[in-house]
Formats: sequence, C-alpha cells, structure tokens
Amino acid sequence: MQKWRCTVCGYVHEGDTAPDACPNCGASKDKFVELEAGAEPIHMNQGQKISYGTSPEVNPFFGDYEGIQPFIYNLPAGSRIPLHKHPTTDELFFIIKGKFRFKVGEKEIVASAGDLIQGKMDIPHTFENIGDEPGAFLSVKGPKPVDRVMLEE
Repeated sequence: MQKWRCTVCGYVHEGDTAPDACPNCGASKDKFVELEAGAEPIHMNQGQKISYGTSPEVNPFFGDYEGIQPFIYNLPAGSRIPLHKHPTTDELFFIIKGKFRFKVGEKEIVASAGDLIQGKMDIPHTFENIGDEPGAFLSVKGPKPVDRVMLEE
C-alpha cells in the first residue's frame, strides 16, 4: 500500500491513490505527493492527524514504541471524554489547538494552544472542548501497557 502526504497540511493518507480531497484541510488530489516506500517518518507537520469531524477521534502515530503510546486527540466543539483513569501509566497532554477544560483529580484547568497538562497514574481525569471550534492535543502515555478504567459512561 502506498502513502500520500498533503503538501498543504501534512496529512498522510494510505491507499493505492491519493484521495480526491484531503479529509483534514480539503486540499485537492493534486496537492498530494507520494511518500518514499519504507521511509520511517521522524517528523510530523502540525496539521497532520488533526481532523474536523463531528465526533471525537483518537489517532495513534509514529508506529510502535516499547515504553510509550502517543496519540492525537481530535475533539469537536462541545465534545467531552468521560471520567477515567490509567492505573499503571502517567499521561502528558500538549494542546495543539483549541480551548479545553481538564479535570485532573480535584483540580480544574482551562488550557489552550501551547499548554501542557500532567496526569499522574491512577488519578481520575476528564477533558472537554470548551471552545467554539474543533480542538486537538497530543497525549503521551507510559509506561506500556496502557490500561483504562472508565469511571462514568
């Protein structure tokens, strides 16, 4: 299977051909370039893996690590991830875009682009997009394996 990168936002598509339009930024098919086969990515453009869908998305990236699990969370305006905890892993959140309210333990934090939030293992946490537009953040969890215990539906 081939990989195609949008030259406008950096989104990477896997398939036999480039998509008709970038699902991230809407750029046309001619804005995609084929990535070299077998090349391992070591750089991600800011727009890559950020989406503008109508429901929350969690996208892993950069392949497999032995000790950490990185994800990009995409949350539409007003969406929320229920209260949960990770019994054996810590988590860091780096806000890429948008405005979020985090609750970590008993603390409430309002965070925006460039902010970093720390979530210690076994501490309940939740987050919601309180902005007017889609938001995204990087979440890095470790050590593996990462277990999640939902504390509300």
